[in-house]
Amino acid sequence: MPSARPPASLASSSSEPSYSPLPAGATTHPDDRDDRSPSTTPTGNSSSKPASASSAANAQDKDKPRLTEQEKKNNHIASEQKRRAAIREGFDRLTELVPGLEGQGRSESIVLRKTVDFIQLQLQERQELIAEIERRGGRIDDSFRT
Repeated sequence: MPSARPPASLASSSSEPSYSPLPAGATTHPDDRDDRSPSTTPTGNSSSKPASASSAANAQDKDKPRLTEQEKKNNHIASEQKRRAAIREGFDRLTELVPGLEGQGRSESIVLRKTVDFIQLQLQERQELIAEIERRGGRIDDSFRT
């Protein structure tokens, strides 16, 4: 079964450009921003930095425009797509590793159930092999028993 790959814009690699919610070459104008409230802590109070650090941070905050609601939404959508692609890749990888899943539809519940069954079978076989080694007089280090 061929594994599904996320679109190039969602792939996470240091050699690829990161996803931007804006079309290529698009810029935002500071007047287009709708959220201009000052930065506060979760309690609603201004941060308690020393005066010199606070004034330097305020100067940087004024130069750095805030994200618009649309930009926040686009970033959230991109993050969710990336998360789903990672889950999809994980299930695709399981279908490659677990016997009996090749060629089946990608039902996540079936993949998970058969993966659990396969792991339990592997653990049981391991215990049987350890017992066989000991029956024949071999010794097994305790670190291999768990």
